[in-house]
Amino acid sequence: MKKHLLITTSLVLSAGLVAGCSSGPGRGEIAGGGTGGSGKAGGASGVPKGPAYTGPALPGLAAKPTWSLPAAGAVDLGDALLFVKDAKGGYADGGYENDPVDGSTGMLFSAYSTDKPEPVTLEFQDVKTGTVRKSLRAKASTVSATTWRNGLPAIAVSATGTQESEGLSAAKSSTTVTVYGSDGARLGTITHAGPTKDVSIDEGHLIEQDGDASLKLTPIDGGGPHKVSCTGTLAQCSYDPRTGEIDGGQAHAPLITGKYVFHVENASTYEDDAEQLVMSELATGKKVWSTADVTPTDGVELDDDGKRTSGAVRVLDVHDGQVLTAWGAGAFSPDTFVTATYDLASGRQIGASTTYRYADFPGDTIDTEGLSVLSPDRALAAVHTKSGTAVWEPATGKEIWKQAEGEIPLTPLRFSANGVLYGGTEKEGGAGTSALAVDARTKKVLAKDLPSDGIPLSPGPPVTATSPLPTASSSSPHSARTASFPQLPARTRSVLAPQRRVTLQGRAVP
Repeated sequence: MKKHLLITTSLVLSAGLVAGCSSGPGRGEIAGGGTGGSGKAGGASGVPKGPAYTGPALPGLAAKPTWSLPAAGAVDLGDALLFVKDAKGGYADGGYENDPVDGSTGMLFSAYSTDKPEPVTLEFQDVKTGTVRKSLRAKASTVSATTWRNGLPAIAVSATGTQESEGLSAAKSSTTVTVYGSDGARLGTITHAGPTKDVSIDEGHLIEQDGDASLKLTPIDGGGPHKVSCTGTLAQCSYDPRTGEIDGGQAHAPLITGKYVFHVENASTYEDDAEQLVMSELATGKKVWSTADVTPTDGVELDDDGKRTSGAVRVLDVHDGQVLTAWGAGAFSPDTFVTATYDLASGRQIGASTTYRYADFPGDTIDTEGLSVLSPDRALAAVHTKSGTAVWEPATGKEIWKQAEGEIPLTPLRFSANGVLYGGTEKEGGAGTSALAVDARTKKVLAKDLPSDGIPLSPGPPVTATSPLPTASSSSPHSARTASFPQLPARTRSVLAPQRRVTLQGRAVP
């Protein structure tokens, strides 16, 4: 049973710890306001030494914070939180552009002011007590959240070096990346010929663009690179670190998920055939599954030849031998997607499908339509429709509830492990946004007018194609931004404020 949950004033999914009780909302005490001193990390006594959450009561959380730390960003590594101190002793607080769309911390520290590696201290603090378990000194250009094999949370520390010109040749830059686990142990180091801005690390691989239609994946702990190529006339595909997805125009999927990798067929605007997503074994390149080999679910428009009229298709999640997909409904319904689950081995659809017209945000720089917010145990999903939030069961396709006409539209942000859905609404008169908590299965409002910087972050254990489907009471300590995690809209950042403190709060139990 996980006993703690992190409350932060940031967009740090990586700083959110799973709350482990499976009791429903309303059981036990409810968190209220708290105060704290101005010290640093708390200790084993559980008495908070920094600022504590002071907003309205939160469903299922105890009133007394476990510990807190002022003015700091953090990355959740499961059983530890990673903090970064600069040379002056101040804590980095993240908040850089192009963070992941799932609301997590991407980059926690950047030496942007000098453009050269700066001395930093990495503090791995015990998530239950705040005690510093290990401290490492390094010179870093950036410190970012990443994942190791099978979605294991990790930290990537990059340092850029420059080879000056001898007079005729141009100066050359290179970036060395070292990845550390939650215990501070070095997992691997790799050098990239180029600046830090061109470096992407995910699932223990360095990811590089290799021409317009290919990506090169090099294992950080040694071994030869793997090439992922998209097909089609003048094909183009790329990797987006904000989502962890391969982007092939209208087709999107996690680039790496466990032992599998995706590529896109017909990844070109010059193709008459719809885009297809293909999943292969990362080690061998052997094809395992493809959207071309399954029957599009009911509600997907087909032409006279039986082909999809819309090329839009997504793989949302791969776990426990199942593939969760979202299909564009038709050529003239660009905002409508039909979601369905398929058996990986047989290709047959599992359960029914769901169809929703998604809210469209033309200003978004990332294509998020067709995406869903998943609960930690994958039992529920929430989508942002034209009329607000709808909640459904991915395994069966059964709709649990949806907002009715005339209600204030709710933007779903994240589920907690005890059955609460947090979301954002527009205040009356356009006076900004407000957060609230609803019962995920009944839509009952449990708390309203929450500060946007006080929404609990409580993701579940990472789920990959090689790990079993977790239950609500799963005790895995790991949570991180991984390619298979639920992706939240980029507009989430307008609802949640930049990080300023973290407060660890215990779950109330009967």
